[in-house]
Amino acid sequence: MDGHHRWPRGASVRSLLIGLALVAAGLAPATAAEPDWNRMDDPLEGGIGLHVGQIGGMGLAFKWPLQWYQQLQVAGGIWNTEDDHRHNVGVELQYLLRQDPRLRLFLLTGVGYFSHDERGRHEDGREFWNEDSSWNTGFGVGIEYLLGQRWAVKIDADFTYQSDDESVTLWPQAGLFFYW
Repeated sequence: MDGHHRWPRGASVRSLLIGLALVAAGLAPATAAEPDWNRMDDPLEGGIGLHVGQIGGMGLAFKWPLQWYQQLQVAGGIWNTEDDHRHNVGVELQYLLRQDPRLRLFLLTGVGYFSHDERGRHEDGREFWNEDSSWNTGFGVGIEYLLGQRWAVKIDADFTYQSDDESVTLWPQAGLFFYW
């Protein structure tokens, strides 16, 4: 013999199949109930995520239930460089119209504040800050879809009043949330 141990052909295939089965069992998610907004044992009350919108703010977002049919969402962000400062915050109140196991339909109203300050230079070299800020307010309708046990995506369309140009525009908003 050449010093190498050889497994019988049937034993190596059997060992490989057992190993693959153990790996697959380890990777498989634990059995849990179907994703459902209405579960009494796990009501998915609070959430954290990312949100983009003219009323609800842009950046990190938090959601809290006020009543079983009302939610409060606060979102905002800060982006600063040496010559460009941006920050915003938005607050939304959502009123549930319908809540199925995986889908929520809601009305919303909210207000958002956006600020953008940018450094500039005069022709003589002196620096100045160009300051721009606006308040947005509005209302709309949206849906939130439960993707799995804890993740949800939110999309809504809002009639938004923008103070910087005093216009009312239909704006979309979107968010991705993890619920605990």
